[in-house]
Amino acid sequence: MEGKYRLQRQTSRWARFAQVTVHGAVASEPDVRMGVDVFGWRRRSYGTAVCASRAGDERIQAEAREGAWYALMRLPEEARGVLVSVVEIVTAPADTGPGDVKFAAAHAVWQAVGREPDRHPWIGEDGNPVFP
Repeated sequence: MEGKYRLQRQTSRWARFAQVTVHGAVASEPDVRMGVDVFGWRRRSYGTAVCASRAGDERIQAEAREGAWYALMRLPEEARGVLVSVVEIVTAPADTGPGDVKFAAAHAVWQAVGREPDRHPWIGEDGNPVFP
């Protein structure tokens, strides 16, 4: 199972961007793992000089994990048995803000499993993601 979600939103004040790709596999217990090369797109796009770790990468990965767990815990109990692997996280330094990767990761998980919660997170009037 694969899910990919791109948050791409322009307001009168802000641009918001994050894209997360996940793979899901049936498992006895829900779990979220980080892929080994989630920022590999940098190397493919800009070369090896840019692929080194950047400030904020750990925070971005933590946000992706948080979003995947958020999505799993809002599924019905019988649908939570999924091992989610976050395989790619694409961000834009000027346009990715707090909550954007979490939002994209949650939607990618729901797309991968083919189920959605009764109540989704949304983008508020100020452009920030809101998680109920």
